[in-house]
Amino acid sequence: MANLETQIEQAQQRLRDLQAKVRKQKRKNETRRLIIYGAAALALLDDFDGDQRNRFVTRLNSKITRSADRGFLGLEKLSNSAN
Repeated sequence: MANLETQIEQAQQRLRDLQAKVRKQKRKNETRRLIIYGAAALALLDDFDGDQRNRFVTRLNSKITRSADRGFLGLEKLSNSAN
């Protein structure tokens, strides 16, 4: 009986390890996705000029809501920001 319990515990540990590995890969994939889209947005910004560029930057900046992120980018703090 003890042998079966040991095997069950080992199987459960392998499952936990695999679940942690999946979570880690999901975080990596999300980070990569954000970097790719961010780089694409910056490249697109280079294609714009004048008023079109200003509107694009304004829209991008409006999507940045975390106070720490806005501070890092030198943006004004949002008055209704919950972060």
